[in-house]
Amino acid sequence: MKVPDPRLNFIMSTLRSIGKARIGELAGICTETLEAIARPVATKISISLTGLDSEDLISGQERDLANLDKALSDYGLTKVAKKAPLPGFISISLDDGNAITIGVVKHLGNYVGYVGAYGDDMGPEGITLAEAVWLCSSQLSLRVHTLLSPNSPMAVEILGRRILRALGDGGIKTLTIGPAAGREPWISLNRASGKIFAKEIERLPQEQVAGINNGEIIGENTLKYLWSEFEVALGIWISSEAGYYLAVGFEDKKIPSPQIIGKIRDQIESAARNDYEYLIKSFEKLRIEFDKLVKSERAAAVTETTVTINHEINNPLTAILGNTQLLLMSKDKLPADIVSKLQTIERSAVKIRETTAKLMSIIEPVTAPYVSGLEMIDIEKSKKKKP
Repeated sequence: MKVPDPRLNFIMSTLRSIGKARIGELAGICTETLEAIARPVATKISISLTGLDSEDLISGQERDLANLDKALSDYGLTKVAKKAPLPGFISISLDDGNAITIGVVKHLGNYVGYVGAYGDDMGPEGITLAEAVWLCSSQLSLRVHTLLSPNSPMAVEILGRRILRALGDGGIKTLTIGPAAGREPWISLNRASGKIFAKEIERLPQEQVAGINNGEIIGENTLKYLWSEFEVALGIWISSEAGYYLAVGFEDKKIPSPQIIGKIRDQIESAARNDYEYLIKSFEKLRIEFDKLVKSERAAAVTETTVTINHEINNPLTAILGNTQLLLMSKDKLPADIVSKLQTIERSAVKIRETTAKLMSIIEPVTAPYVSGLEMIDIEKSKKKKP
């Protein structure tokens, strides 16, 4: 029986914590994971997701952070809006045995942040700093993708966070959001010390949910149920065509204006449209990747076929061409009609050899109609390797 490697088990269990992290704690969990695996002397992690509060975490001494900052700045990773193509991974080995390593975090191919570390190239767990950063940034990219999926368990919470952030302060203290149908829990969010905190609460009975009217003032008992730990002076219900109910809590009893209610509803409808945009982007990305895969498979099939042709045809073709050219060396002794036929054989053999050579150089085949609905490779139009 094979004994499990305790070091590997430790690394895997530590990485799993990133895969369970929630919005608002991604940078913190990732920092803890990286420091547990590699113990860098300086760490900088930044995550910026559209419509959500940015997550930034810095750890280390000022001098060490300065070295890391320079590398991040040199590669343009301190500007989220940078449009130029960014490397996915950077590792720089220094003369003093230390290393600077940066892993880029992406979502649907777009840059959303980075994991940067500076320290000893070899960590205490026998894993290099580059390996640790790569593992953490890859796991973080996967977690971001999972969280932002429209059907993810956190989709309702993310929608609530985006609404609360978009509304700003404006006397809004907290909100609770949940789907009109289904058994999913509702999410209660509040803003404190510049951060948004969230927790799940059990949804209201279905008959009570069915009776909610848009703009209705929330009763005192329901108010205490939704926000038992907060002093909320006034709450109102807001419903949307996207199928969500929001309970918005205010700091005072001044009834919010229709403009505030309209703005909240706009945010919900906009978020619903963004879900469709997400699906369209995902589909487009998958389509491009599928097209690349198909082209790659077709090129591989052409190469395999050409190798077979070279082996099965070029070998006997070499004998035919060689013997033909040998006979043509004595063409003065041969009848004219025989010489003409030998020259035709030579030209045909050379053309076959040139055709198989062109097939071997194809990297992106282009097809053209042949007969009976069949397609054939257009050798001249197909993209070929540069000689």
